[in-house]
Amino acid sequence: MSRTGMPTNVRLTQQEQEQLRQKAIEINKLLVKQGRQPLKDSELVHKILEKSLPYAQITANGEVVIESEK
Repeated sequence: MSRTGMPTNVRLTQQEQEQLRQKAIEINKLLVKQGRQPLKDSELVHKILEKSLPYAQITANGEVVIESEK
């Protein structure tokens, strides 16, 4: 564990791994078409967390949702 008490490793389910793999393929195809370097799966996870965490909310019934950017 890190000093903040948050885990530094996260286990993904098989379904999550496959969804991440598919998203990485989709994004990397677009990046390559733009002449940019593709992202590693781990880099993609970091980017997704960085961009989405500020928009994570909890609903009145306890469901975690990602509110769209304003």
